[in-house]
Amino acid sequence: MPRLPCPAPPALSRRALALLLVGTAGCGGKDDETDIELPFCFTFDDADSYELDDLDEPDPASGEIWGRLVTDESDDVDDPSYVAFVEYTLENVDVQGAPQLGETDEEGELTERVGAGTWLLQLSARKGSYTCANELELVVEPGKLTVACVDVGCEQ
Repeated sequence: MPRLPCPAPPALSRRALALLLVGTAGCGGKDDETDIELPFCFTFDDADSYELDDLDEPDPASGEIWGRLVTDESDDVDDPSYVAFVEYTLENVDVQGAPQLGETDEEGELTERVGAGTWLLQLSARKGSYTCANELELVVEPGKLTVACVDVGCEQ
């Protein structure tokens, strides 16, 4: 049976849509109702993993991290009440310089251009009665895009 292309869910950020259109996001997980493959990080099955892909304009010394937070505390894996505006820290494990601090956007996404190496992404937030925290080690290669799918890690 021929494999069907990955359908794009209706509510995609511009960055996620661009990644899907240029083929930088692989397929991962299946829609429970249709049994059709879904794009990477549109199911909770992809949580706490990452993929590497080429950047459109590669830099010989740095790469880029594009991350998307997901949650299993809701029927909607990208429920903004859990994934939006989560504070994060990016720390280079190899060099151990000053960490980079940031916050996910309203869709639970983050983008950072960083030097090549191994980076530790740490999340932290309070969402109502939930405490959210998680960490994921990521590899960044020169001229590559590290596409990360991270469980926001909320617990009551």
